[in-house]
Amino acid sequence: MKFKLSVGYSDNELMFLKEHNCEILSEIKLSERELAENEAPRRIFKYGGVFIAEIFDDESGCYIWAVMTKWKGKYRYSSCYDSLESLEQGL
Repeated sequence: MKFKLSVGYSDNELMFLKEHNCEILSEIKLSERELAENEAPRRIFKYGGVFIAEIFDDESGCYIWAVMTKWKGKYRYSSCYDSLESLEQGL
């Protein structure tokens, strides 16, 4: 199953992505069982060797950035960040 992703980024986000040579993804192939229904990513970019996904955090009611890692053939979210600046500091 292919997920179509948003490629709309703010000017500040685009500056961050350009500064860090990130690759914006417009789609990603995931099996239906890889992520829970409420974990579908809205946007994804590649930062160095890792995928960063924007997902909805149901606890805060806001979108956050999460590191996507693949383990045993399935994607999982690990570290989460509330902004690109905190992501940069955390990685």
